Parts: sequence; structure tokens; C-alpha cells
Amino acid sequence: MERAHPDYLFKQFRVPRGCLGYIVADPVTRLTALVDPELEMVEPMVDYVFEHGLRPAYIIDTHTHADHVSGAHILKSRTVAKLVMHREAPCGTVDVRVEDGDMLHLGDLPVKLLHTPGHAKDLVSVMLPSRILTADALLIGSCGRTDLLNGNATRQYHTLYHTYRSLPDGLEVYPGHDYQGRTSSTLGEEKKSNPKMLFEDEEEFVRYMDLENPKKLDPVEHLAEALKANMK
Repeated sequence: MERAHPDYLFKQFRVPRGCLGYIVADPVTRLTALVDPELEMVEPMVDYVFEHGLRPAYIIDTHTHADHVSGAHILKSRTVAKLVMHREAPCGTVDVRVEDGDMLHLGDLPVKLLHTPGHAKDLVSVMLPSRILTADALLIGSCGRTDLLNGNATRQYHTLYHTYRSLPDGLEVYPGHDYQGRTSSTLGEEKKSNPKMLFEDEEEFVRYMDLENPKKLDPVEHLAEALKANMK
């Protein structure tokens, strides 16, 4: 999916398992960030970069993925782009380690990183003009599970109920996964109708995420293999 925007280029990539990745670029300098490239997205992303004459500057892996192998290391080896992750990411090949509120610049295009932990301790959301790439911190109608390595339901509550609720309703939400073919939502829609954002209090939310939610989820296949590949 590709959408026009007066200030920048924006392209969403999807693989059959529901993973979503993104390319964002300044239209003047062609400087580009590739966000959450799943392994199967590498070739389509490379093709898109060459077809549009883009200049990869950053590869942003929003967190250490546990459910699939990231294509970030392959893209890093095939471009001059720097790998960007949160300072807590357990990965040895990160070039730029960021903290909450840090900024990257693609020409005149500002890219702000927000620390939004819960699904993973190192998860960052990517703030763009009019859009936010929420990875697994906020999904359309849900949020990422907190029962995997470095997940924490209390931190997830604060991400949803403090960080995201403080942001403008009009922001378009582009998540890191969607299993129903949806491409985006808005923060206002999620605040109003997302069941994970409608709990009465922190205690109720944490109890649900720790005890009830895991019973409804499938086991993650190849967990150890994915983490080993993504942490190298």
C-alpha cells in the first residue's frame, strides 16, 4: 500500500503471515528509513528503493522481534544505512541507539522515536507527520502480547493509557502486524473502541494480560531461532 502525502513518501509492505513493514522517504533528498523489514520484505524493499531512486539512511527495527526473523541485518549488508534500535535492544550490530524522544532527520522530514515498552522492553514507536508506526505496542483493535521474553503488562498499560492517550486523536496508526488485512486506523478510533484501551484500571488490565490473554493466544513457533537471529 502506497499513499501520497504532501511532505514525504510512504509505503507499507505486508507478508502473508500478517507482518507489516514500511519505507519512509524525504521527496527532495530521497533520504530514506526502512522500518521493521521482515525477512520476506527484503527483496521488495530493495526493489522499491531502486525503482524510486531512494537513498537508505536508516533501518529502524522497532524492537527485538520474537515471532519472525528480521531482515534488518541483510538490508544493512546491502546498503549504507545505519541500524537504529532502542538503547536496551540486545543486539550487537546496532549503529544508532536511541532513547525516548530522540529525533532522526531525513532531509527536512522529522522522525521521532517514542519508547513504548510492554510487548518488549526495547520497543519504540516511530512518529511521523500525521502518522505513527506503532509496531506491536498498539495493534488495530488490540495490542501486542506481554507474555514473551522481556514483556511486561504494567509497562504495556502505561504505554497505552499514558503515552498513546496523550497523543492527538487524528494521528493515523500503522501497526507492525494485522491478521485481517487492515492497513491502518486512527488513534481516536483506538482510544474509543480498542478493548485493550478500555479497562477500568491498571490492576484489571495487568491481571487480564498476565492471566487471561495468554490462554487465548497460539504458541509462538521458532521463538528461540527468531530471537537468536535477531539478537546477533
